[in-house]
Amino acid sequence: MLIRFFKNNSPSAFIILPLFALFFWVPGFFAAHDAFDFGMPFYTAVIKWFSGSGGIASFVAYVLVIAQAFLLNYIVNENEVLSKPSFLPALLYIVFMSSDTAQLTLYPLLFANLFILLAIHKLVSSYRKDTAFSNSFDAAFLLSVASLFYFPCVVFFPVLYVGFILFRPFNWREWVIALIGIVVPFTFVFTYFFWNDMLGSLWSIQLFYPNPQRSKLATSDGFYVMLSVCLLMVSLAFGKLFTGLSDASQKNKKGILLLLWLTGLALLSVFLSPEITLRNFSVLAIPAAVFCSNYFLKMKRTQLGEVLFFMLMIALFINHLLSYK
Repeated sequence: MLIRFFKNNSPSAFIILPLFALFFWVPGFFAAHDAFDFGMPFYTAVIKWFSGSGGIASFVAYVLVIAQAFLLNYIVNENEVLSKPSFLPALLYIVFMSSDTAQLTLYPLLFANLFILLAIHKLVSSYRKDTAFSNSFDAAFLLSVASLFYFPCVVFFPVLYVGFILFRPFNWREWVIALIGIVVPFTFVFTYFFWNDMLGSLWSIQLFYPNPQRSKLATSDGFYVMLSVCLLMVSLAFGKLFTGLSDASQKNKKGILLLLWLTGLALLSVFLSPEITLRNFSVLAIPAAVFCSNYFLKMKRTQLGEVLFFMLMIALFINHLLSYK
């Protein structure tokens, strides 16, 4: 029922999706959440406004997830990444970003995802433009800002040049402009800290922890159930990903390739993470939502998709229920 409904591009989804997300997020508004000590400058500057206000922080996180879901949906539909427009990318992004209670608060990668999405939009929308100097600078600048919220995002800088190779004819000026876009935010940050005699606090930031004392991935038995269903869905989506791709448009193929690169680099970023929890895999929600949407759109037997999605909802509910105990 839900898959069939969101396969369509009905405007009512703008109301239904936020209400659907509340099913998972409302308990998080009243729950205590672990602090995130990975203090990159931009994250530290924002999170101090929510000190001692866990419920407000959780609500702001909910708003960010909804906004990112609609942004992803707009990027996919506007740039024809999938075979037809739908609200499935938004639905599945919300599901993946709400799958564990550790995600129901403000954490660095949640902010970073917003800038990663905007950077992807700048890259994909540069396709077949005569010149894309502003797109190049903006995409690089946005990814650089993302890394100032969450340092492991530096691994996504190569996505810029992969995007240039896929969507642009070679223009050395665009490549140099992108490099400038990466440097500018860091230059401003270092200048600010130097001007205010705070370089000592900047150098004290731990970019990653090389020791094994990191939090464990699983927090409850329900986590394994949820993870198994998620992996099943993503595996099926990957199996269907290249079916019919030969008949797809060039822009569709290039968009899928860019997301595959994002997937590989997102897995690499986990090795730089200061902890191992599901929220440090949150970047994967972007390509996973698109790949699974492609799977459901190409599925001939809609009932199978409904059963699979229902299984995922049950698994998420069990994981949330056991996590709050």
